[in-house]
Amino acid sequence: MGGAFSALRALHERHARGSPALPSPPAGEPTWSGAAIGIAGVPLVIAHRDVETITALPPLTRIPGTGNRVLGVAAYQGDLLPVFCGDTLFGQRLSPGRRREYCLVISQPGLHVGLTLSQVRGNVTLPLSQRSADIPLQGLLAECCDGGFRRGDEFLGLLDSGLLMASGVLGDTSAQPADPVEDAVP
Repeated sequence: MGGAFSALRALHERHARGSPALPSPPAGEPTWSGAAIGIAGVPLVIAHRDVETITALPPLTRIPGTGNRVLGVAAYQGDLLPVFCGDTLFGQRLSPGRRREYCLVISQPGLHVGLTLSQVRGNVTLPLSQRSADIPLQGLLAECCDGGFRRGDEFLGLLDSGLLMASGVLGDTSAQPADPVEDAVP
């Protein structure tokens, strides 16, 4: 039995000496991966770590006294999920087109928030060389995007859930004006 193993070892050594070394694999270009979405008709991408899920818009219960950007709350995994209208939150108006069917669920420690999407494009992997710090967006989208990616003539803003939460826009859901009532009285 020892002779079989020594013959196998000798065959392996002979093959190793006679074979050329394997070429090293080419270094891949660094990439970024995330989900390609649209909010208020604006093409965006969001990192997978910022997305809990993209789901069909669940049945909602309206909350009296909230602004038009708050669609209501939905039951979500045994908890309540506040759902915001992405069109009015970022676009300050309802975008034309059909009713929004999908909801992006963002999870931050202690908070789940849903945003309606105007478009779901799917997963995307982009070269980091296409990353741009210039943001040709305006308003809240410019505040909540951490640069973006240029793909041909299209700019995909990189939506950052941390910047969105830090903006405070999701904390004020009232339909009342932002000015205190005392200041509004002459």
